[in-house]
Amino acid sequence: MESMRSRWAGRFIGAAVIQGAIAFAILGVLIGVSVLQLKPSPGQIVAGGDICSVMITNQTAGTGTATCSSAGMWFVVGMIGYGLVGVLGVAISALFYQHLDVTLGAAYAGWRNLAAWLHLVLGGVGASAGTLLMAYGGYMGGAALLPVSAGGLGKNAFYVHTNILNPIAPYITALLAIGLLGFFLGGVGYVTAWWSAREKGSPA
Repeated sequence: MESMRSRWAGRFIGAAVIQGAIAFAILGVLIGVSVLQLKPSPGQIVAGGDICSVMITNQTAGTGTATCSSAGMWFVVGMIGYGLVGVLGVAISALFYQHLDVTLGAAYAGWRNLAAWLHLVLGGVGASAGTLLMAYGGYMGGAALLPVSAGGLGKNAFYVHTNILNPIAPYITALLAIGLLGFFLGGVGYVTAWWSAREKGSPA
């Protein structure tokens, strides 16, 4: 039975279970906020977190300027990104390692072990942290845009971008870059091991 197991597949499955538990906890809190009708609710953030204000500068020509804030979209994209990359992406990676270790019989060794660790740690943690930070910024920004009567702060788009979204944008970029680097390094290790197994005539 030992030959039917992959250590790296097991590690990635374990990481996916942890990521799934985190996603479950976050969604549980968001649903609880909605059920208890606390403000601002996730529905309010999604529906009211995108605001545009238009200032007419020339009445005759009908021209002017518009300022928009898409804080609610940050929240939506962040949550979807976490589900796709942090949970599903890590789980699917386990299938690749299972195929390599068990089906092709190409056990990981040497520098490829390091590449797999970087894949798991940098890819899983970096991408997840980046998408969750994006969702947090979107939630807080959307809440700030809502009127006070709806549980928000009644702020405008300029305030939200200046004080909430812009300060965290570099951290989101850095975390996503770290995650991308992790997936790239893991991919290099996987592809080279897969190619080496093919050259040795391992069964496909």
